[in-house]
Amino acid sequence: MRLIFAIKSLSQLGGGAERVFVDVVNGLERRGHEITVLSFESTSVPSFYGLGENIRRIDLGATISGKTGQLLALPQARRTIIEADPDAVVAFMPSCYVPLGATLAFSNIPFVASEHNVPARYRSQPFSWLAILASRLYTQHFTAVTAQMRDLYPRAIRRKMTVLPNPVATPQPARADVIGRPDKERRILSVGRLHEQKDHAVLIRAFAALRKDFGDWSVRILGDGPERTKLENLIDHLGVGGQVVLAGTVREIGAEYCQAQVYAIPSRYESLGLATAEALSHGLPAVGFADCPGTNQLILDGVNGILVEPGNDRIEAFSEALRQLMGNDRLRTELGRRAAETSSEHDLDYVLDRWEQFLQGVSRG
Repeated sequence: MRLIFAIKSLSQLGGGAERVFVDVVNGLERRGHEITVLSFESTSVPSFYGLGENIRRIDLGATISGKTGQLLALPQARRTIIEADPDAVVAFMPSCYVPLGATLAFSNIPFVASEHNVPARYRSQPFSWLAILASRLYTQHFTAVTAQMRDLYPRAIRRKMTVLPNPVATPQPARADVIGRPDKERRILSVGRLHEQKDHAVLIRAFAALRKDFGDWSVRILGDGPERTKLENLIDHLGVGGQVVLAGTVREIGAEYCQAQVYAIPSRYESLGLATAEALSHGLPAVGFADCPGTNQLILDGVNGILVEPGNDRIEAFSEALRQLMGNDRLRTELGRRAAETSSEHDLDYVLDRWEQFLQGVSRG
């Protein structure tokens, strides 16, 4: 198949959807499909995640930053796509699929909008949510990463959605040392954009309540985002700067999973939780909230981690779950052993099979 995959930007540091995008296009290219990647950024900006050398990349290089520049680049995008005459176009995330789908309307090119967030993500972005709802009028197909996520969307979109899980591209990953060495600090790891959705403040406050009893433990949070200053101030206020680190974005994340003893995901909602799936595949026992979509599909309470019932105090509930794992080597070992038995649903080859089957069904090739 001759396919165009589009995304607003590939240079975002550590973006989860961007990582899935690159894993999928690289995988499909290795399987013999002709892949072109289209983005709205400058040709001089490299992709954070490496694209296969045989993948053609078209960067529209919007001369004006932001949404205005993207809108001005849409006529060129339409001309470029129509000239390429692909069997299908797949656009990731509403920042790309909403405007691109509109500009390709009536082109007779099969168009797929790939969504990677639950509707709750857009509660604080009413105009974005209205744009997503409007996009159903010209979009033939949507994708979702889980059935749980799909079922949260309005029927008008849901009936057009096909579930295509995110891949966890870590074949036979190295195992985490969940016990840790007695001469080395033990670590709780959390991975995710510093955004209110991820609710890292709950993790920081929960750990602060435990630090006197667990002086040889620390928290390491990977990712960046708009909440950084707020979280830095919270760390200073609680006096945990020596034990809680906002480490920023890390390209090679495998070593981080291996060096941790517990994985914590305090999010209020997730579409799936790619980092959680990766942590589990490395044999890390995980802690997350039972009322968090996505997380409650990956963490099986008492099997590969602890699902926390938030009750009236999310911080206290999360703190108690952390205490259980931090204070019990045997429990971490047992849960970690089961966590390493990763579901084949997220195996890269399985996910690529699903993408191929789906695209063959919607394409005109």
